Amino acid sequence: MKNYQLYKVFPSPVFHYSLGEKKEFNIELKNYILNLKKKNEKGVKKSNQGGWHSPMFDILNDKLVKKFTIIFQNYVKETVEEIGWNYDSNRVKIEAMWSIINKKGDFNIQHNHPNAYLSAAYYVKFPQKSGNIKFFDPREQKNIRYPKISKYTEISAPIVEITPKEGDLLIFPAYLYHAVSENLASEDRIIISFNVDIKYR
Repeated sequence: MKNYQLYKVFPSPVFHYSLGEKKEFNIELKNYILNLKKKNEKGVKKSNQGGWHSPMFDILNDKLVKKFTIIFQNYVKETVEEIGWNYDSNRVKIEAMWSIINKKGDFNIQHNHPNAYLSAAYYVKFPQKSGNIKFFDPREQKNIRYPKISKYTEISAPIVEITPKEGDLLIFPAYLYHAVSENLASEDRIIISFNVDIKYR
């Protein structure tokens, strides 16, 4: 008999949105990203092991990027309000946006996004087995030492793996460490990531 009250204190939320049928939107995004890659084949080195990481998008001046940002901002608003934070459109801003293309064999090592409140990943192209996103329990001591697990639950699991679909958007706390599994597909995995900050000055 379960004669107790369970408190799940200080959870780390991951919001999983489906933008629905966004074929034209995704084609537009993919073409924009591939054009960026043509201009800068080398890209930048961050968490990507192999793959191509774009320079930051020009959020302020590029009309197409502004269009993307407006769409994503609607989901940011919903997330912020659901968490319980105050939403002020003049203060809650998408501050950085970039793209990653992982070819077969590429992956991303464990990392987080400091100096932001939220981070996000939008799946422009996601073939099967092209690399799930993995989230790691942010409580370091729990990851250092834990007993044998007989049943994986939201309480016992040190790692949670999510399989997205094309057109899905994940928004999560920027402090949450995450990684991307190796792309085992023959096609490219293309995402857009961005960070969200809240300005108080």
